[in-house]
Amino acid sequence: MTSRHLYELIDACRPSQDDIDRPEFSELARELSQDSDLRRVFARSQEADLAIQKVFQDVTPPPGFAERLLESIDKLDASPAADEAEPRAEPANRTTPEARLFETAELPVEPCVEPARRSSRRSWAMMAGVASISALAAAIAIWLAMPQPITTPTDHAIAEIVDRWNTDLNEANWQTAVNIPSGDFPTWQHLKLSRDDRWQWVSKRRTVCYDLVIKPRENGELVRLFVHQPTAPAALPATPPAGYPSPLGWHVGAWQANGRVYYLAVYAERDSKSLYSRVVGSRINPA
Repeated sequence: MTSRHLYELIDACRPSQDDIDRPEFSELARELSQDSDLRRVFARSQEADLAIQKVFQDVTPPPGFAERLLESIDKLDASPAADEAEPRAEPANRTTPEARLFETAELPVEPCVEPARRSSRRSWAMMAGVASISALAAAIAIWLAMPQPITTPTDHAIAEIVDRWNTDLNEANWQTAVNIPSGDFPTWQHLKLSRDDRWQWVSKRRTVCYDLVIKPRENGELVRLFVHQPTAPAALPATPPAGYPSPLGWHVGAWQANGRVYYLAVYAERDSKSLYSRVVGSRINPA
């Protein structure tokens, strides 16, 4: 895949969305799992998109901006030659930037549509276009001066991510803990893997799932630790939190360390929350 195509895919990924997990981005996800430089480019692109998105939401046009646009459009529509097919000469007294903008714009002619309606469509199109350009310029200037944005994922959003990963796991893909993944996905510092533990890739090799054996398994216990390589900074605790329930019945907690995000997900038929506390104390963060 060419670099140009990769950058086009990166530009197409919306910030704070799961676009990278969609089939049309599978090539990009594979390249990201293998190229640390490309991951940095992807993270920077997401940060820029977040900054621009915020400016578009917050930007306010200067006073009188809309009125000046509408006035220029009305003058244009009032001209007898406004809808003629032949190009018309530029009046000498139209020297303002707004007037030149509207004089040179090629506007579509809509047959059988009232002039007032056509003027309204033009108004909104012109206002949206000029406001977008102004907002984009402001966004670039602000982004260059601002620190990297840090997101704060909600407990519910984290739980939904883990539920999706658990659903995507394939029983045939488990590998023994003897052959652990690369150093890009370090295990939690206090975790000691046993020979009965196993692991597999998740989310197109951007996440590793460790399936930890808890004995005895009398209550349908399942314990999984996901190690994820984030593409943007997030506000998470540095140690395992108390956790929160997921829509599918797991008890989940997320924290960050070593430039990675760790997600602990446990399930028990009777009391997932108690199992979560026991696993944190015995295997994840032992005293």
